[in-house]
Amino acid sequence: MPSETFFNLPKEKQERILEAARKEFSRVSLNEASIANVIKDAEIPRGSFYQYFSDKEDLYYYYFDTVRRDSHRYLVQAIQQADGDLFSGFETYFNAFVSEIFVGKHALFYKNVFTNMDYHGFRRVAPIEKRNEQCHGKHERKQKHRELLDSIDLSKLRVNDERELQLLLQMVMHTVFTTIADGYRRQLADGSYDVALINTNFQSKLNWLKNGARKEQTI
Repeated sequence: MPSETFFNLPKEKQERILEAARKEFSRVSLNEASIANVIKDAEIPRGSFYQYFSDKEDLYYYYFDTVRRDSHRYLVQAIQQADGDLFSGFETYFNAFVSEIFVGKHALFYKNVFTNMDYHGFRRVAPIEKRNEQCHGKHERKQKHRELLDSIDLSKLRVNDERELQLLLQMVMHTVFTTIADGYRRQLADGSYDVALINTNFQSKLNWLKNGARKEQTI
């Protein structure tokens, strides 16, 4: 998370830095991204950058959080409108956002995120409670995490407690991420993507999670 120094900047300057981040992280992956390009576009000294962020990874994941804020709110609303049904909520959420991810303003950024994500990256962005962060970010993350958990009706799930619910959430979100990543890889291979097919693949995976993939054997 950014330092308090960043949050004390004028909004216009914060937005200029985030716009520079958008350009750089939409151009290349995190590993290939250049802090020099960010500070040049943001028109800030290199020393100032390190007063705001510890490194480019810190900026990258904070930018990701700002991009997905609306997505988080919609997910919580979708689950609430489904009367706490986790799976129905995720179906609505995925169908609504998949087109935005592939053709919206942040499509190139999402493409770099999902085609280069490793286990470390997944742990950073999955809806699980984060620890050892600065107070500003830790409080906001805990609030969002609590809001998501409270939207889910545990009586509709075969889970015993919040620890198991967290494991299930990780599995469902992993399904979201891998389905989107597969769509981008198909786009790289074929030069196009099929939103209907991506939705169908997600629905199949979600149904297997929800109902199981094993058929009952008849004697």
